[in-house]
Amino acid sequence: MVSPDSSPREPRVPVVLVTGFLGSGKTTLVNQLLKAPAFTRAAVVVNEFGTVSIDHLYVAAPAARTRVVDSGCLCGHVHEQVASSLLDLHAGRGRLAAAGFDCVLIETSGLADPVPIIQIITTDPAVSARFELRSVVTVVDGVHGRQQLTTHDESRKQAAIADTLVLSKIDIASADEVDALAAALQGANAFARQVRAVQGRVDAQALLDGRAFSAADRSEAARQWLGDPAYADANPPAAADPSIRSFALRHEGEITVPGLVLWMNLLAGMRGRGLLRVKGIANVEGRPYAIQAVQTVISEPQPLDGWPDEDRDTRLVFITRGMDASEVRRTFATFDFDAGRAARNTRIDPETYRRFAETMELFRGSSIPM
Repeated sequence: MVSPDSSPREPRVPVVLVTGFLGSGKTTLVNQLLKAPAFTRAAVVVNEFGTVSIDHLYVAAPAARTRVVDSGCLCGHVHEQVASSLLDLHAGRGRLAAAGFDCVLIETSGLADPVPIIQIITTDPAVSARFELRSVVTVVDGVHGRQQLTTHDESRKQAAIADTLVLSKIDIASADEVDALAAALQGANAFARQVRAVQGRVDAQALLDGRAFSAADRSEAARQWLGDPAYADANPPAAADPSIRSFALRHEGEITVPGLVLWMNLLAGMRGRGLLRVKGIANVEGRPYAIQAVQTVISEPQPLDGWPDEDRDTRLVFITRGMDASEVRRTFATFDFDAGRAARNTRIDPETYRRFAETMELFRGSSIPM
């Protein structure tokens, strides 16, 4: 019974943490969740890794309910910035109708260690009094997931601490590869439920139902990470591999449709091994298109309803292994390639052939690893 001079405690806001390695499909999942009835009034916190912020432009949530964390690096204080973003969102709930929310989605960077974020949500008094971590969802790439689990500590840790594992891109991965990935994930985290998804379509309500997130049903290693209060401070920054780097490139003016298709296919097909992720917005003949590629897998460019801001330049953020920004910039000469626009005939145009040959050399001659 509440005493006369006290007030009932406000229900805590449920939080769903979405993590997963670079290019696994986290933003696609978040946007699908935002379409579901359970998340129509969700706030979103996006943790980006890159020299400029761009991931939040893909998230279909109102600006008043969106916060961007640490767009420049992955350092030991990301979890503190996530906590500050949550408290800032909570403080603004009553000031603007557009800022009201009843749950929160947090999308981590693909190179982020989610453990410190989980710790601060569950143990910080100010945050845990207002928010309840309900689910940790790790998205795993159905095409590249097994390789990432083998070669990247971040990917293994993201899988180990989840209570829900979403196997993405199963429409383009072979059935045998998806089954092999499922078996590998079972070995990495036997306690998590596995969900196979196309374009991020999952049971959204299930992520909010049930009890709060608990470290109890985890592997011994995951319990040690989650139970060590000094872990966040002692853990080194993510992406310690010196060959992994992020850079952003801009291109002024419009890009032709043939030029974009040629550039994406050549970059991914000939230099895809070092391409951990490229993501951005391109000005394709005056219209904004969302661009994404992961290693050799290219997502079909998606037209946006409108420009997200006043900037009309093409903006691309690369997360790579061993790639040099200047070499990638040279390949932008492909963007104004305009083959195929003239009436078709049986004669090979010498100028078109010369330009195509020069374009191929931009990729062959690059120092980007094959």
